[in-house]
Amino acid sequence: MSEIKGFVNIIKPTGMTSSDVVCKIKKILHMKKVGHLGTLDPAASGVLPVAVGRATKFFDYFLSKDKKYTAVVKFGISTDTLDSFGNITKIDNGVNVDENQILSVIQSFIGKIEQYPPKFSALKVNGKKAYELARDGVEFELSPRKITIYDIKLRQKINDNTFIFDVHCSAGTYIRTLFADIAEKIGTVAFVPVIIRTKSGAFEMKNAMTIEEFENSKSVLNIEDIFSDFEIVEIGENLAKKVLNGVLLSVEELNNENVKSKPFLIKYNDEIVGLYENFKGKIKPIAFVYDKD
Repeated sequence: MSEIKGFVNIIKPTGMTSSDVVCKIKKILHMKKVGHLGTLDPAASGVLPVAVGRATKFFDYFLSKDKKYTAVVKFGISTDTLDSFGNITKIDNGVNVDENQILSVIQSFIGKIEQYPPKFSALKVNGKKAYELARDGVEFELSPRKITIYDIKLRQKINDNTFIFDVHCSAGTYIRTLFADIAEKIGTVAFVPVIIRTKSGAFEMKNAMTIEEFENSKSVLNIEDIFSDFEIVEIGENLAKKVLNGVLLSVEELNNENVKSKPFLIKYNDEIVGLYENFKGKIKPIAFVYDKD
């Protein structure tokens, strides 16, 4: 029997690390080959896509996909972690941020920008995680990274200096840092007590389940469920021999016009072989997931 392969769309609860979720999925399925498709901070909750079996080969593909978040932001108070898990580092007494101030500033953050990651993050610095160094009081610098903010919407005001936002952004964006930078431009400080990821690539909150729900159902989405909008090219035995042995096919050999412009799935013997793309006239695998045995 072939190994299970596919995806689990989990709602990560606040306080749990992404690795904690992976460990729980491993125990539920009694499998070792399980991995998440992009870290979600312990203080954040929401969509955490998890790949199972050979579907972990899609890691690089999904890691670069854009994300959507809902965030509660409190202006006038800052913490060392920029979220509710940290210690208060500054209180800006008397500040009164209003909607007009926010709307006038957030537009300048939409588009391609540079962002310095927070020191309390899982990024590595000389082999150690940044948050470990930060907790130990070690001085270090993180390099800025280029990100894209596609949209920021001010959804509503909760009370004085506290607002709810929706953010659509590229992979690699730190929501905590984004609003700390927005606050600085307004002339104050801020932290983000609530961060909920509502979308990660093809994975959305409306289709996600809690760990408890997954434990009861053990429902793993197959590859075709996630790539439902992609062209599927079925191949016969002759082409399969080449593909499964790593031989690069020409675009013409597949005899399908749709493979020239966008990624597509190859299917053989009722099983997905992998995700492929046209690379200079040759069919190059983005992710190879076929079980040869």
